[in-house]
Amino acid sequence: MRIQLELPEEDVQELQALMKDARIDTYKDLFSNALTLLHWAGQEVKAGNSIASLNDNENRVKILSVPMLDRLARAAQRQAAASAVEPAVAGGKK
Repeated sequence: MRIQLELPEEDVQELQALMKDARIDTYKDLFSNALTLLHWAGQEVKAGNSIASLNDNENRVKILSVPMLDRLARAAQRQAAASAVEPAVAGGKK
């Protein structure tokens, strides 16, 4: 599959700088890495975990908030709540 994107020049320059720093040679490799990270983060929030940045020197934690991950976390919470109710309902019908 071919995917084509139009990005502002400023974004392209940021991507190219990131690629240079990370020694990534192709946009394909860049996006493959990005998708791997996004997939992992999605699985983590669906499991009830938070994605965070830890700074031991300043004893600081920053929780990542990205709309997509927030939606996945809420959906997983709703599904867990619905699953918790189902056995009680099923048990009451006996």
